[in-house]
Amino acid sequence: MVMLQEKVSEYMEQRMKKKEVKKKFKKTIFGVIAFWVVVESMELISDFLYPQNDIIRNWQSFYALEENSVDILIVGSSHAYSSFNPEILGENLGQQAYVLASSSQNVTQTYFNVKEAIKYQKPEMLILETFGIDNNNNWQGENEETPDKNWKKESNIDGMRLGIVKLEAIAEQYLPENWCYALFKIARCHGNWKDTQLIMSNYDFFKNGIDQYSGFRPSESVMSEETMKQYEEMAETHSEYKICEENETYYHKLAQLCRENEMKLYMIMAPMYDGYIKKINYESRYQQIAALAQSEGVEYLDCNKLYDEIGLDATDFEDAFNSYHHLNRQGADKVTTYVAEVLKK
Repeated sequence: MVMLQEKVSEYMEQRMKKKEVKKKFKKTIFGVIAFWVVVESMELISDFLYPQNDIIRNWQSFYALEENSVDILIVGSSHAYSSFNPEILGENLGQQAYVLASSSQNVTQTYFNVKEAIKYQKPEMLILETFGIDNNNNWQGENEETPDKNWKKESNIDGMRLGIVKLEAIAEQYLPENWCYALFKIARCHGNWKDTQLIMSNYDFFKNGIDQYSGFRPSESVMSEETMKQYEEMAETHSEYKICEENETYYHKLAQLCRENEMKLYMIMAPMYDGYIKKINYESRYQQIAALAQSEGVEYLDCNKLYDEIGLDATDFEDAFNSYHHLNRQGADKVTTYVAEVLKK
C-alpha cells in the first residue's frame, strides 16, 4: 500500500512538472510572438515616419518583385547602380536582372544583402562590382564616440525585413550597446510625426511607386570642364592599394554563399574617369583584386583596361562630387552592352 501511494505521488509530481514546463513553454512562445508583433508594428509605423532614401526604396522595390523572378543580381557600391542597365542585360541575355546596390556599400554589407536577397530570389548569377572591396569600412562613422553608426549602413539594415539576417547584420556591424539603436529605427524617426509632407511622400511611394522604382540610377549629365581640369591638376600618388581584412573575409564568405546556392559569381570593376586612373597606382589595385578573384576561381573583368573595346570617351563620365567617378546613361549603356557580350561567351 505504501509503495502504491509513493508511485501515485511520484506520478502526480511528474505530471505537475510537465504541466509547469508546458506552462513556461507557452509563456515563452507568447512572449516571443508578442515581441515580434510589437517590433513589426513599430516597423510599419516607421515606414511612414522614416525618410525613404534611395537605399530603403530599393529594398522595398526588391521585396515587391515576383518571387524567383530575378536571374542576375547585381550588388556593390554606387558604381554598380550607375553602370549596369538591367534592361540591356535582359535584352541581350534573355534574363531578368536587378541592381541591389547602394552608396559606399562594402563587401561586409554586400554579403548580408545577398544572404537576405536569396531568401526571396534564386539568381543564377551574382555580379559583384568591386570598387567597394578596398578599405571602404562604411560601418565606421566619423564620430569617435559612435564609430559604428553610419547612415549608409543603417539604410541597408533599415531596408531589410525583420528576420535572422537583419539581426546577424546588426550583431556583426554594431557594438552591443548600439544593437537597439540599429534595430528600432523608430527611435531615430519618431519625431517626424509632424512632418506631413514626409508622411504623404512615403504613403505615395508605397501606394504607387514601388513597382516603378529602379535600382539602376545613372547620372544624367556629363563631366564638366572644371572637374576635368581638377583631375588634370591632381597630384600623382604611387601608394600601394590595400584590401581591408574585413572585406577580404566577407568576400570569401560571399564566394562560399554563391557556391552553396549554385550562383555563378562574377567580379566586375566599373569604369572610372581615365584622368583619375592615370594619377594613381591603378596597377596595384588591379593585381590585388585579380589575385583575390583567382583565389576563389572567380572571373574578373576590369573595365578600366577596356576603354577602347567598350567605346568610352571622356564625355561618357560625370563627377558630381569632384571625387567619385560615375557613368552617365550613355556610358552605362555602352558598358552594359559590352558586359552582356562577355557574359554570353
